Formats: sequence, structure tokens, C-alpha cells
Amino acid sequence: MAAAVTHFKEAAIAKERLESESASQRSLTERERAEREADKAADAEADATTFGALAEALDRLASGDLTHRISVDFAPKAQQLKTDFNAAAARLQDAMKSISVTTEGVSAGSDEIARASDDLSRRTEQQAASLEETAAALDEITATVRKTASGAKEASQVVANARSDAQRSGEIVSQAVSAMTEIEGSSQKVGNIIGVIDEIAFQTNLLALNAGVEAARAGEAGRGFAVVAQEVRALAQRSADAAKEIKVLISTSTQQVGTGVSLVGQTGEALRRIVEQVASIDTLVNEIAASANEQSTGLHEVNQAVNQMDQVVQQNAAMVEQATAATHALKGEASELASLVGRFKVSQAAQDAPRAAPQHRARPQTAVRPGGGSAAVAVKEEWEEF
Repeated sequence: MAAAVTHFKEAAIAKERLESESASQRSLTERERAEREADKAADAEADATTFGALAEALDRLASGDLTHRISVDFAPKAQQLKTDFNAAAARLQDAMKSISVTTEGVSAGSDEIARASDDLSRRTEQQAASLEETAAALDEITATVRKTASGAKEASQVVANARSDAQRSGEIVSQAVSAMTEIEGSSQKVGNIIGVIDEIAFQTNLLALNAGVEAARAGEAGRGFAVVAQEVRALAQRSADAAKEIKVLISTSTQQVGTGVSLVGQTGEALRRIVEQVASIDTLVNEIAASANEQSTGLHEVNQAVNQMDQVVQQNAAMVEQATAATHALKGEASELASLVGRFKVSQAAQDAPRAAPQHRARPQTAVRPGGGSAAVAVKEEWEEF
């Protein structure tokens, strides 16, 4: 019985202990639950703060504001998220700043290149046009020089024929001078013969006069002889008169022949000088013809070189137009890139409102001018002087 009471007492004590322990346990559990609830509330508040700050940061980032940073304190477990976001935003801001600066440089450079390309295109087109005009002028000059060379060759042949004719005329004049000289000599001989005939007539007249004197001395016996002497005297007188007339005519002829010989001699000298001048002209014409041929050959080579230059310049003009079109496209793309970068706020002075995206600029179409050696030109391009 005592053992039972003891056991019951021990059981009661154990029960009280258990109830006390249970009460203590329940009190501890309530505190822990309250603490856990407080921790959960704190965690929820911290998560709300984290999510709100992160949502605001992401919204600012989505709107293009790269200057925003998360400044609120995060829970230790989310601190790395804050650090990573701020670091990413800073790196993105730096990248956008660099892109903005580079884009401004590219835009300015593309503007300068576009202006230079337009100027180069105009100059190339003008150079191509000038070369075309030069090539056409050289063609005309070459044709003219060829005609000059052909005319000089024909003139050389004509001068050679004239020289030959002048030489033959000189020979004929020389022969005429010789003939006139011989005629002059013959006239002198005839004059001498006429002089002899005149002397014979004079002697005959003297003899007839003496015969008449002797016939008169003879009287009637010499009357008949006196008649004959008279007739002989008359005949001698007529012979003398005719000889004088012939002598006068021969003297006149001799003078005229002398004048003719002098004139023919002067003609021969003039023909000789003409032959010399024609020979000089022939030499000059031959030199002109040779020079014209050399000029024609040289101009032909120059014309070929200019035509090749014209083709190269036309090809350069086409490539310049392509480069100009590419430059204008690059300029448009650089402007579009600058507009896109401008949507992001990379500094406190930047505008918050995003810019509208620019329209793509159409590349200028190129058209090739018809005709040989023509360069490609941009549509609506106006060409200026150098």
C-alpha cells in the first residue's frame, strides 16, 4: 500500500512536473512563434522594401534613366542584388556615355565625309566632263593635223612638179640664149659680108666712072662702051644702096637680137632664182609634212591616253558616287544611332523624355549617263565649279 501511495505520489509529482514542463514548453513555443512572426514580418517588410526599390530602379532603367541607383538599405540576403544592379547600371551608363560620345564623333565625321564626298563627286564629274571635251577637241585637232599633213604632202608633190617644170624651163631658156647668141654672131657675119658687097659696089662704081672717062676720050669709038659703063655704074649704085639698106636692117636686127639675148638672159636668171626658191619651198614643205605627220602621230597617242584617262575618271566618278551614297547612308544610320542613344539619360543634365526614333534616310539612287565614257551621277545632285 505504501508502495502504491509512493508510486501514486511519484506519479502525481511527475504529472505536475510534466504539466509544469508542458506549460513552460507552451510558453516557450508562444515566444518562439511570436519571434518567428516578428521575423517573418520584418522579412516581409524588408522584401517589400527590396522589391519596391528594385521595381522603381527597373522602371527608371526601362524608361532610359541610367543615372538612377538603389540607395535604400537591403537585407543582407539581398545586398548582393543591390550591389549587382548598381554596378550593372553604372557600367551601362559608362557604355552609353562612350557610345554617345563615339556616335557624336561618327555623326560629325560622317557629315564631313558626306560633304567631302559630295564635293569630290562634283569635282570628279566636272573633271570627267572636261576630259570629254578635251578628248573631243583632241579628236578634232588630230583630224585637222591629219588633213594638214595630207595637204602638205600634196603641196610637196605640186612644188616638186613646179621645180621640175622650172628646171626644164631654165634649160629651154639656156638653149634659147645660146640660139640668140648664135643668131647674133650670124648677123655680125652677114653685116661683114654686106660690108664687103658695099666695098665691091664702091669699087665697081669707081671702075665704071673710069671706064666712062676713057670712053669719052675715045670719042665715037667709045660711045657704046660709055653706055655700058653707065649701066654698070647705075647697077653698082643700086647695089651700094641695097647693101646700105641691108646693113641698116642687119644692124637693127643685131640690136634687137642683143636686146632679146639680154632679156632671155634675165629670164634665165629669174628662172634660176625661181628654181632655187622652189627648191627651198619644197624643202620647207617636206619639213612641214614630216612635222605634221609627227604631230599627227603624237596627237593620236595623246588622244588615246586622254581617252584612257577619261575612262578611268568615269570609273572613279561611278565609285565616288557609290561612296557618296554609302556615306549618306552612314550619316543617316549615325543620326539614328545618336537618336537611339539619346533616349537614355546618362547624366543629370540629360532630358528625361525619350526622343522619337528618326526615319531611315533613303540612299540616293545612282544613274549612269548614256554615252561613251560617261560617269555615274547621283540623282538630284548639282555640280559646282572647281
